[in-house]
Amino acid sequence: MGYERETTPTLDTMADNGIVFENAIAPASRTNPAMAGAFTGEPLVAHDRVANPEHSRRHLRRHGTLAETLTRQGYEAIAFCPNAYASRYYGFDRGFDRFEDFLFDSSWYQKLFDRQLAGSSIYTAFRNLRNYVRRQEAFKTWDTYIDEIEQTIAGRDTENPFFLWVFSLDTHFPYLTPRRYRRWSTWFDNYYYNWRCNQLIDQFNVELSAYERQQILNIYDDSLAFGDHLLRELQDRLAEYDPVFVVHGDHGEAFDERGIYGHFYPELYEENIRVPLVVSGKETPSTRVNRPVSLLQLPDLIQAMSTLSEEQALQPEQRRALSGNDWVVASDFDGRRNRQLTAVRTKNLKYILRSANDEPPQRELYDLADDPNEQSNVAETHAAADALHQLAARRRTHERELLTLRQASNQLTLTAGDGDPVPDGTRIDSQARQTKSGIDSI
Repeated sequence: MGYERETTPTLDTMADNGIVFENAIAPASRTNPAMAGAFTGEPLVAHDRVANPEHSRRHLRRHGTLAETLTRQGYEAIAFCPNAYASRYYGFDRGFDRFEDFLFDSSWYQKLFDRQLAGSSIYTAFRNLRNYVRRQEAFKTWDTYIDEIEQTIAGRDTENPFFLWVFSLDTHFPYLTPRRYRRWSTWFDNYYYNWRCNQLIDQFNVELSAYERQQILNIYDDSLAFGDHLLRELQDRLAEYDPVFVVHGDHGEAFDERGIYGHFYPELYEENIRVPLVVSGKETPSTRVNRPVSLLQLPDLIQAMSTLSEEQALQPEQRRALSGNDWVVASDFDGRRNRQLTAVRTKNLKYILRSANDEPPQRELYDLADDPNEQSNVAETHAAADALHQLAARRRTHERELLTLRQASNQLTLTAGDGDPVPDGTRIDSQARQTKSGIDSI
């Protein structure tokens, strides 16, 4: 995939023989809103703390999920996801016949989880300690459940096709790679520099020595290689089913490109939202798509691969998912600091509009062809700046309208003509989709 170290040989082979989306963009810079968008094809809009589960539950319920669509088409949907922020607690189990998130094995732990989400640092410490000791959630590595994946697929009592979603946390912080898979770090490095990363999560303008930064990169690179081993295991164990693989990240990871580590502090630079996206499998053409594609198009992309395997004609949205777009949008909201971020990404340009509280909005524009690391802001001089600003502004208008409609729906009791309650979101979705159609036609 272009990295100097051989961290992903399996993914590289998949890329050589499949479809590579060179400019795949996550719709947000954190797991919950990014995956809620990827599951539905619609961006999650919530100007609140990302940890609040009500936002993704409502979003997934109103828009429907990829798993729900595939089960209606006769697929059996199975998921293995140790990430709490994409778990059934957040509504991600909708449409799955089996959803294993390894979460809530007791009622007391669910209470602990609830209180941690409320912002308690004490309960957060207890939760992390419990999960570290038991190797659960962020500490659960794929080698502890790969056998269960294989047994679940082999034990199906139907000949129907299956959709398997595996969300590996091994390339997420903390980067805890088992000893036999490490190449660039030691046992001491593995624990000490994860501890250092934990110290840096909420810090800004971090200054580390070149040595420390490299040691952090070493434990991350080991986690990438470990995640690549999962791909090889899945290829070997599922070979008899001749599956199509769709491999993608949910967001990026910062490593001091601009004084920030990890992905807990929302940003929309390339290191935060540009992700790998590779499709590989039977009859998959070998091609590279350099026009931008959003993870919001994953449902259309997966449907396109299913359609191609059945030798049917592609729908227009499926063709766009395979060929890319002129531009895509990413957005995020920092509920802790009241920061709103909107980015418009073309093949060679990145425009970022940011605002916080009552401060004047800040505009950034980067020419990625000449400035891939986004160091030189040309928003005041580039000819495309105003046009890209209009796209970002239209997206923000769309979000404000959605939030206004949602607020109204919470305040009013909507009733149908015969007096029966209107199902949650029916009228709101109709108006919201009309608003969005105007944006898509720009």
